[in-house]
Amino acid sequence: MASLIKKCDCAERKANRKLDLRSADDRKTAERAWGRCEHSWVVRYRLGGRDAKQQEQSYPHDMRKDAEAFILEIKSDKVSGLRRVIDPKAGKVVFSDYADKWLAGRVLKPNTLERYRSYLRNHIKPALGHLKLSAIKRQHVKDLIAKMRNDGYAPSTINGCYAVLNSVLEEAVRDKLLTDSPCTEIELPSAVGKRDFYVPTWAQMAKLADAMPADWAAAIWLMAGCGLRIGEALAFNEDCLLFGGRRIRISQQVTQKHGLGPLKHREEGEYRDAPLPPFVNAVITSHLDTHGTNPDGYLFQGRKNPYVNHEVFRVKFKAALKVAGMPEDFTIHGLRHAYASMQLSQGIPITDLSHWLGHKDINETYKTYAHLLEEAWDRALEVMETAYQEAITPVEDRAAC
Repeated sequence: MASLIKKCDCAERKANRKLDLRSADDRKTAERAWGRCEHSWVVRYRLGGRDAKQQEQSYPHDMRKDAEAFILEIKSDKVSGLRRVIDPKAGKVVFSDYADKWLAGRVLKPNTLERYRSYLRNHIKPALGHLKLSAIKRQHVKDLIAKMRNDGYAPSTINGCYAVLNSVLEEAVRDKLLTDSPCTEIELPSAVGKRDFYVPTWAQMAKLADAMPADWAAAIWLMAGCGLRIGEALAFNEDCLLFGGRRIRISQQVTQKHGLGPLKHREEGEYRDAPLPPFVNAVITSHLDTHGTNPDGYLFQGRKNPYVNHEVFRVKFKAALKVAGMPEDFTIHGLRHAYASMQLSQGIPITDLSHWLGHKDINETYKTYAHLLEEAWDRALEVMETAYQEAITPVEDRAAC
């Protein structure tokens, strides 16, 4: 089933004869000699019955306990009838190669597929892609999360990356390439952190837009004044303007692959409308007069690609934060949160806001912005108390008031 040996000839040279390891006495003689020599231990084993191919796994001389633990796992599986033991050679697959195969086997909507591919390409592979599956440790995962937080990525992006990484490694466990996943008890940022609800002043947002490349500045106002996501703002077309500039209709977003795709939570061709504040309409008009559009009517163009690259825009955004005097950990998505915060503070119904933001359902909006609705509790108390007092106050007393 499994045995621990050394393949060197140290034992036979010391005994000055050929040893038969099937003999108990010769086995003891060999083990005494092996304990003193520095050659590696070798576990010989079969994962299956006698017809299964014999395999070997080496351990350095000072890792005898690890070798013995591996043998115990094999024996335990034999008794229990389970197959938990993983061939140590199985984890030699490089993460990048395995992740590509994992993604190719997924049945996903185009937007989701592109988002997963972006997580792998921009974040996970640069950190872990070169490592073999068996070499990825829990600390590697923690370091990746910490780096993304320090780089100012939104909690939703960090959580998305972790979810993809965890799915890849869990699949490796199911494929018997790993005994368990290193993605265990990893501390993740809240889906929406407090920093995301920092609401800049209008003066700060004006400075932020002015510090961006001039032909991209209007995208800042589309996010802060209309609540668009970054990809939606970068895909803004002059045809999006409706009703004389009082409303916008969006149906596309620029994806991480620098192409166009459907809106998040929407199918190809679906759209949503949102109100267009006059000051944002004025910014768009000024942009059209100064910078025009590309041949297809899109306001924003990349430097090397037809559409603006998300990461390039993010670099320019971080530099502009310093000029505007805004916190360095403020994210692009924070403009969307600022928009929602201002709408709710002015009494706009959360049901309308949910539609304008393009949330999948109202529960997503409540989950994200419920803490901004605390004023509603005070209004509810006031309304009920007023109604009660009117009900118990005599008519003549009410007239006197």
